[in-house]
Amino acid sequence: MNNLRKAMLCAAAALGAAVSAQAQYNNGDLLLGFTGGTSDFILDLGPYSSLSLGKTWNVGANLGTQFGVVGSLNLGQIIFATSSDSAEGGFNPQGLFTATRADVATLAQGSLTPGASITLNPSLTYSWTYQTDRPAGTPGKSFENDFFNPNVNVGSPAYFFENSNAGTVTPANAFTYNSTSGELSYQMVPEPGTPSLLAVMGLAGLTVRRGLVRRAR
Repeated sequence: MNNLRKAMLCAAAALGAAVSAQAQYNNGDLLLGFTGGTSDFILDLGPYSSLSLGKTWNVGANLGTQFGVVGSLNLGQIIFATSSDSAEGGFNPQGLFTATRADVATLAQGSLTPGASITLNPSLTYSWTYQTDRPAGTPGKSFENDFFNPNVNVGSPAYFFENSNAGTVTPANAFTYNSTSGELSYQMVPEPGTPSLLAVMGLAGLTVRRGLVRRAR
C-alpha cells in the first residue's frame, strides 16, 4: 500500500513538474501583443535568432488599435522592445534587465511556444494591456513600469531595439502591421535622410529629362 502511495505521489510530482516546465517563457523568444480591442492577443514569434529582414507572419486582421513586440535574452542580458520613436526616446536601460525579464516571463503566464498564440481578458495581470499599456502612474509590477510602453498605433512602424543591461541601445529595424490583411512584417528602417535624398534625385532626374525633351524639339 505504501509503495502504491509513493508511486502515486511520484507521478503527481512528475506531472506538476511537467506542467511547470511547459509554463515557462522560452528565453530569447519575441512576443507580439495587441491592445485596444475587446480582448488582448499575444503571439510567440519565435527566437530572436530566427528574425530576418522581409519576414512576414499572417497573424490575423483587426486585432487591436496598438501593437508591440518584447522579449528577453539571458546571454548579454538583453531586453528586446519596440518603440514609436526611431531613437527610442533616448531611453537608458542600464540595470533594468532582471526586473523587466520577469515581466516578459509573466506575459501569458509564460505558456507560449513559438507559433502559439492566446487571447486574454485585458484586466488579467498577465495580459498585454496590464503589462504594457495602462495609464501612466498606475501602480503595480509591469513591463511598462519597469521599462516603458512598447506599443505603437496600428499603421505606424514599431521601431525595434536591443537594450543591454550595461546601458547600450542597439537599433535594429521595424515591425509593421496591416490590419486589413492581417500581415505582420519585419522591414528595414530607411537611413536618416534617405527619403529627402530620393526626392532630390527624382527632381534632378525630372529636370534632366525636361532638358532633353526641349533639345529634341
